[in-house]
Amino acid sequence: MDSLSHRIARRLRGILAILLAAGALAAVPAHAATVAPSSKLVSANNIQSVIDYLESKGDKTERSKSDDGDPMLNESNNYYSVYFWCEDNHASCDAIQFRACYGDYADATPDKANAVSRDYFYAKSYIDKEGRACLELPVSTGLKGISYEAMDLSYEAFIGFTQSADDYFGEHSD
Repeated sequence: MDSLSHRIARRLRGILAILLAAGALAAVPAHAATVAPSSKLVSANNIQSVIDYLESKGDKTERSKSDDGDPMLNESNNYYSVYFWCEDNHASCDAIQFRACYGDYADATPDKANAVSRDYFYAKSYIDKEGRACLELPVSTGLKGISYEAMDLSYEAFIGFTQSADDYFGEHSD
């Protein structure tokens, strides 16, 4: 089989797999395929809802403001910050961004930070102007909010991401 025929056959197998999976899902009763969402919502447009969510995870935060005046939360142990993305006049916030920056990685380089950003679809890494290695993960909540279960996916990804900082940047330089 020539290269073009091989690619076409592989693509057709992929399409067939998708169609079979869709048929299998259609055979599952709707109530079996859904998860009952929490009635609690997290919205960047409601700072207290973000605080309540983080407290449900055992994290304590303090309110602050970013350099441009938007709301911001600092985790009380300086582990991370939460920035709010808002429209003009610092209202109508529809997304948050978890950010953790570390100044104790002597081996952190722009190349290592770029590798993290390249290898992870949703997270970003960089060396800030103070030379700290930073990790960020955005969460779009919209104005109305997302369920705690949906927020868990991003929060847990961010926490896992920060817990792997040694893997990305090398050992701490205490």
